[in-house]
Amino acid sequence: MTTKVAELSTEEFMSLLDDFYAEPKKRNKMTEAEIKDLAIRLNEKIDVPFINETGEEKILVKVIFKIDTFLYDHLPNEFYDLIRSSDQGISKKEAKRLVRRLTRLANDKIDIPYLPEVAEHIAIKFVIGIVVKAARKQLNFNDVRARSAEMAVPESDENIEDLVDD
Repeated sequence: MTTKVAELSTEEFMSLLDDFYAEPKKRNKMTEAEIKDLAIRLNEKIDVPFINETGEEKILVKVIFKIDTFLYDHLPNEFYDLIRSSDQGISKKEAKRLVRRLTRLANDKIDIPYLPEVAEHIAIKFVIGIVVKAARKQLNFNDVRARSAEMAVPESDENIEDLVDD
């Protein structure tokens, strides 16, 4: 049973505020293991020039932190928590709309100067695509992440919605 806002205790309300005003180190939803795994998977999709594979993965961990923080700042935590649920979630249509809007906003807000522009766009699309797809009904973050090698990251924004297709 969920508590309605009017029924929230002072402690529950303060917890909402704590989440909203969390310090930068706490403004992420992915775990350390998930971020490391995504960095390895993202490294298969993009190349950071002049850097060895280990260095690339470390850079991509930082990129994923940046995107995860962006999502923390632009999605309600209640939505972001849907990535852990298979029985609750959004529809495919809602996911397509959301991935397009978030990707555009992230491209405007996130600048990663040490990545070529093409790699930056792929990284943003890939991570946002995984998170939004995981928020769909019948899916979750672990399942989507495990199948990320099959996930095509479109070069143009015309087919960005394809990221959330099955």
